[in-house]
Formats: sequence, structure tokens, C-alpha cells
Amino acid sequence: MKASPAAVAPLVILVALVSCHEGSSTPAPLPDSTGEPFRFVDVAPQAGLTVVQVGGGPDVDWVIDSVGPGGAWLDYDDDGDADLYLAQGATDESPLAGPPDRLFRNDGDGDGDGVPSFTDVTAASGLGDTRWSFGVATADYDNDGDTDLYLMNWGANRLYRNDGDGTFTDVATQAGVANRGWGVSATWGDVDRDGDLDLYLANYVEFDFDRVPARGEVSSAGRTFVWKDLQVFLGPRGLVAGRDVYYRNDGDDDGDGVATFTDATREAGLLTPEDSYGLAALFFDADDDGDADLYVANDSLANLFFVNAGDGTFVEHGILSGLAYNEQGYEQAGMGITTGDYDGDGRVDLAVTNFSHDHDTLYRNEGDGMFTDASYAAGLGGVTYATLAWGASFADLDHDGWEDLFVAHGHVYPQVEERAMGLSFRQPNGLYRNLGNGRFEDISGHAGPGLEPLKSSRAVLPTDLDGDGDLDLAITGLNETPDLLRNDGASGHWLQVRLRGAVSNRDGIGARVRVEAGGKMLVREVTRTASFAGSVLPVAHFGLGGVASVDRLEVRWPSGRSTVERNVEADRVLLVREPDDG
Repeated sequence: MKASPAAVAPLVILVALVSCHEGSSTPAPLPDSTGEPFRFVDVAPQAGLTVVQVGGGPDVDWVIDSVGPGGAWLDYDDDGDADLYLAQGATDESPLAGPPDRLFRNDGDGDGDGVPSFTDVTAASGLGDTRWSFGVATADYDNDGDTDLYLMNWGANRLYRNDGDGTFTDVATQAGVANRGWGVSATWGDVDRDGDLDLYLANYVEFDFDRVPARGEVSSAGRTFVWKDLQVFLGPRGLVAGRDVYYRNDGDDDGDGVATFTDATREAGLLTPEDSYGLAALFFDADDDGDADLYVANDSLANLFFVNAGDGTFVEHGILSGLAYNEQGYEQAGMGITTGDYDGDGRVDLAVTNFSHDHDTLYRNEGDGMFTDASYAAGLGGVTYATLAWGASFADLDHDGWEDLFVAHGHVYPQVEERAMGLSFRQPNGLYRNLGNGRFEDISGHAGPGLEPLKSSRAVLPTDLDGDGDLDLAITGLNETPDLLRNDGASGHWLQVRLRGAVSNRDGIGARVRVEAGGKMLVREVTRTASFAGSVLPVAHFGLGGVASVDRLEVRWPSGRSTVERNVEADRVLLVREPDDG
């Protein structure tokens, strides 16, 4: 994973000179309701989610053993609740045929114990891929009203079309998106604003067990790979980087029921001079101009930021925007990406998780396409230095109107426990409370029993599992059972917004939702991408504190249309439909 930072050009230092935002004026928090503490309880065993997510051997002898499987929340049967898909890897002894991926149907809380029960419906659904799987990216890519599923594998990927009757069909080859290689994460977005969703793949490295030496073996260059005097697996440095791919959705031109895609990576300006070790990617509107920009987190190399020119083509602005490196001008080991307006200024900020002995990075959006590394200014630099982080989520977990930050942790080298380094392979997950003044407080040890165990966690998947308005969390793991963290601490009012596109894509992916309540502006962008290797339901979630209604709600659709609603009652799920005026 992370190697020593390389020297960078003086231009990078100039871009990164300003490291914090002094004297930031932030809006007052929404009126508090009860001041209840954060409290999360793991209810996965009660819910029937006891499957171990397999991913390589316990000694992590190859880089492929280290990454781990993701997952997704999706309503595959359109019954209104969140079902769970869990990816499965394989083992070094049987790398081409692992245990099947699993689909668990949410059957609701039939016995009234506050925990929904899940039933394994993998076989009946036609799913159950046995390749070494990693990321899951869900979307209604064909705009037919149900959720399809794209699966990132070592080897050929899968595109499972939802057939609308509880079953899926793999159409990856027909659609042109099988893309053999090793992909970890993918993201959907309407790049050209034509009403359908395009697909970007973050491909990691070219990997072959027969060509890559195991941990401790001598490489073709005559060396083993060492990290802090420990013999560890080779990679990503020393391996050939994977080539990321952008697929443009061309729709179903021949009427056979399968939308087709074109590899438009070069045409769209997304083909970089050198391939990178991509682990996560996210379409989001960074400059608030109504179209989808793209951020790519790379392991041990500079991160990439592609600005959408408005016509479906991009220009790479990573260095110019301040998003390629940290404030010292060093490349990091990007694992996961999450966006949110953490400081309440109406602009979408970005956080990137990184390797241990290097902090997670919080980029504050300054407007005009410029970002500042505010990690230390926000109180996140020191507290994230020793952890190795993967998935992350900005989410208002206590309903006070400010987005908190939840981060999944787990090291990649079991060998760290051989030395007195203050590190462990399995680590507690992190929860950082947003104080409403531009800073965060580490409350990981004070957020209930669900955050106490040491695990090797990967994807973070928020959803309102039990219909009580607050966000619960599913956490995937490497050779671990998943966590299902029920949120028992949130109080105060809330609002969830779901969209139904008419001219835009059906789920409104890429829409910007703005809420005015209690004298404060709250901004969310609708997405299905969940940081690292995962997907969530396309819902904009707002905590409202003691405010029982929203003064004004505006949806800016990807099509450019707007919908405005006023005096919206809180504590409910609001469905907003896009106007179709011809």
C-alpha cells in the first residue's frame, strides 16, 4: 500500500501553502432537542447476518488479500425497505472460485424486537457470483424503475440487470462493460446530462498469482517488500497499475432490452498519461455548476480531480484545485471518498481516507474550484494518524443539523502486531462528531457497544434500516462478519427526500437538494456511491434538531430543472417528482 512520499514539484507546494481556514464564520446550529449521546448497537446476529465475508489468507501474503469485499443497500424487490448485498472474495488456495456473493432480503421487524430479519435469497435471485469480488455499484441504469447491480471483480465484472420479478440476469458482455482486470470501486453519474447514467471504474493493479511474488519471496527485481522493517506483501508500488475506464451509456438502441455502453475514456478526456492505483471514485458536483465532476482516490500516487466542461468532457485539475496532495505537498494512499457540507457554508466538501502513519484528509471547498486541506484545522489530523482507514461517510447521525464523519478502520499488514508499534491489524472504527464550528471531536470510544470491537472493516453503508428516521450503518469486513449498527442515540426532527426523475435519470442521481430550516441552509447531493466499494439508497437525509418543519426545499435536477416546495412537515419521507413540461 503506502510507500514513502515522493518529492513533488515546487508548484505543488505553492498550491498547498494555505492549510487551514482561519476565522471561519459558520451558521448557528439548529435548535437542540434532547442532547442525547451517540449510541450504536450491533444487531447483525439478531438480524441473521452472520456470514463471513471471505477475502484471502490470514497472513495477507499478496496485495489481493488486503483489500476486502464491499456491499450495497438496495431495494431490489421495490417493497420500500433496504435489502443488503454482500460481496465475497476468495482464498489464495482457490482464487478462481470463492463462496458466492449474498443477497439478503429485508423481511421487516415481524416480532417487534426493533430488529428487522433478513433472509438469504441469493439462489432464487439468480445472483451468487463466485469470482473474487470487491466493489458493488447499484443504479437503475436502464431507467425501467428497478435497481440493477454492477459488480467489480478480479477478472471479468458483472452487470446484473434487475428483471423486475425478483431475479437478475448478467448482461455485462452484451452491454460491453465486462472489463477484465482487477476493479475495486465504481461510480455512476449522468456525465453528459442525457438522462441516463454513465459508469466509471477505478481499477487497482494488474495482478497474477503466477507473476507476483508472495510475501517474503524475492521479486524479479531481486528484492522483497519491506515496511518499517517488516516483510510484507508486494504492492501497489512495484506492480503495474490498472487503467481506469469510463463507459458512456448509449441506451438500448436495438430494442433487445439491454442498454449498451461505449468505452469513452479517451474521448471524454479521462485517459491520463500514466495509469494510477485507483481504489475509489466518485461523481459529484464540486463547483456547483450543475454537472458531474469526478474525483479518484489513488493508492500511493496523486489523487485525480476531473472537472466537467459541461459537454461530457473533462479536464484534470487535481494540482490546480488543491486536491491532488495533502497540505505538505505529499501524495497519500487514498482508500475511500465521501462528500458533505461539514461547515454549513453551502459548498460540498470532500474527505479522503488514507493509510496509517498518515492522516485522513479533509478538503474544504473554498469555491471557484479550489480546495484547502483543513484536516488539522478541523481536528482530524492527529486523531486519524495511527489508523488505516477505508470507507467513510459524512452523515448527520445525531440530527443536530451538522454532518458527522464515520470511518471504517483495519490494517493490511497482520505483521504489525509482531512489533511494539502501537498498531493492531484489527482496529476500532472511528466516529467524529461535528461540533458545528468547523471542527470535529473524536467520540469513537463513547458511542455505544457497536464501536467497541476490533475488526478489519472496509465499506461503510448508511441507511434508515428501521424506519425511525435516523441513519443506521452496515459495515463490511475482511474475513469478518458484517456489522449492522442500529442508531439508538439520535433525537430531534429529520427529513428524508427521495426523487423521481422524468427528464433526468429516474433516481435523480446528481441532483442537489437544498433545505432552509431554522435559519440555516442544508445541502445534500443525491448519490448511490458509498465511499469505498459500496452503494446505498438514493436518499437525501437531513437532521433538523428541534425544527419541526422546513421553510423551503429546492431540488436542482441534473436536467437543469428546479422543483421548490415550501412549509414541508418534518419527520417523514418526502417523494419529489421532476416536472416534465414537454
